[in-house]
Amino acid sequence: MKNQFKIGVAKEVISPPLGTLLYGYPRKRPASRVHDDLCVNAIACEQGELRGVIISADICSVTFEITDRIRQAIFDLTGVAKENISFSATHTHSGPAIKSSGGWGDANDEYIDGILIPQTAKAAKRAIDSMVPAVMGVSTTESLVGINRREFVEPGRVTLGQNPFGILDKTMTVLAFKDLEGKPILNIVHYGCHGTAAGGCWEITRDWPGPMIDSLEKHTGAITVFFNGAEGDVGPRLSSGGTTGPSNLETGESELKEMTEVGCLAALDATRAYKQIKEYREVNFNLLKGEVCLPYKPHLTLEEVKARLVELGDNPQSVGLREQASLQNAVKMYENNEEFIDSMKYHQVMFNFNSTVFVPFPFEMFGSVSLRLRKFSPFEHTLCTCNTNGSEFYLPAQEDMVRGGYEVTVFKRATFYRLEENTDATIVKENVRIMQENLNK
Repeated sequence: MKNQFKIGVAKEVISPPLGTLLYGYPRKRPASRVHDDLCVNAIACEQGELRGVIISADICSVTFEITDRIRQAIFDLTGVAKENISFSATHTHSGPAIKSSGGWGDANDEYIDGILIPQTAKAAKRAIDSMVPAVMGVSTTESLVGINRREFVEPGRVTLGQNPFGILDKTMTVLAFKDLEGKPILNIVHYGCHGTAAGGCWEITRDWPGPMIDSLEKHTGAITVFFNGAEGDVGPRLSSGGTTGPSNLETGESELKEMTEVGCLAALDATRAYKQIKEYREVNFNLLKGEVCLPYKPHLTLEEVKARLVELGDNPQSVGLREQASLQNAVKMYENNEEFIDSMKYHQVMFNFNSTVFVPFPFEMFGSVSLRLRKFSPFEHTLCTCNTNGSEFYLPAQEDMVRGGYEVTVFKRATFYRLEENTDATIVKENVRIMQENLNK
C-alpha cells in the first residue's frame, strides 16, 4: 500500500565515562559507577511522503541550541527535515550536564559532541532503516507513581515534599505498535513525574523509569520508550514521605531502594495498561506544525537591572546565580545598544497517531497545564512532553504564583526575559490553535 504507515525504533547507549560530573543538584557529583545505562531512543515514522523522527533521551534537559545541532546531525545522516524531528529529555537527575545552570554545573561539551549527538543520529538512522508496516493500540490507566511535590509546611510557605491535596495528572498512557503479523515492535509509556527517586547519588541511572522500561520490554519483547509529561510540580511518591531519594551528597552513597520501589510500581501500572489494549488499528500519521508565541513582561530598565544586581550581592545562591548571570548579560546588551525581543517564539511539531497527539513543551510544566490542554484538545489522548526541543525553566499554573515556592521563584527570577504570569493559559491556547489550524487544512 502506497500510504501504509511504517515505524521503526532503535536504541543506543549514551552513558558518560565514570568521573563525569552528574547534573541535577547544586553539589559536585562525579559518577562513581553505572547502575543502569542511559539510552537514547529514536522512533522513525513514515506515511506516504511524510517522515518524522521522535526521540527520547535519558538526560535531564536540553537547550534549543543543542536541539538544533541534533536535528542538523540527523538531517545530514538521513535527510529527514529538521522541522520534522522532536527531541525529549526524560529528566533523570543522574546524568551528565547538557546545559549550564548557575550553581548546578556547566554543560559537558565533550559529552555532547562525542556521545550525545553522534549516538542520537546513529539511533535515528537505524530506526529509519528498520521501519516496517505497523498497527497501533493505545490504553490508559490511573497511576500513583507521582505526587504533587509542593508541600505546605506552614501557612504561606511552600517547600519540596509531598502534597496529597495538590493537583496531579494521574493518567499513564501506553501505546503499543506491532507489525502486520502481530509481532511487537515498540511500546511508548507516557507519564509525568520528576526523575529524582535516586536522590543525589553518584551513580548513573535512568531513575525510576528504568525498572519500568526493563520490565515492559521483558514482558512484551519490544523496545520500550518513556516520554515524561507534566512533571514540574510532581515528584516520585517515595515511601519515606519525600520526592527526592535519600543519599549522602558528600559520598554519593545510596541504596536506591526507593527508586526501585517506585520503578516497580510504575512497571505494574504500565503492564496493566498494556494488557488492556484489545484492538490494534491501522495508523493515520501526521505532523501538526506551527509557531508558539509567548509574550514577555515589560523588560527591566538598565537602572532596575543594576539595582537588582546590588541586591543579589557578590555570592548569590541557587536561583540567584542564574539570575545574576542573566542580568549581567542584560547590562552588556544595554551598553551595546542591542535590541531586546518582546516574546518567546519557537517552532512546534506535534506527532499525531490516530486519536493520540504528542505536544512538546520546552518547559517543566505543572500538572494543571496538562489537564487543561487535554480538556480543550480535539484529540482523545493529548500527551504533553516536558523538556522537549529546549528546556527553559518551570512553567507554573497562574494560581500557584501567589503561593511562591522554588518553581515559582525560578519562573519569576531566573532570567532577564520574564514571561507573563498567565503564560500557562497562553501556551494552552497556542497549542490548541495549532491543532485546529492543522486539522482544518
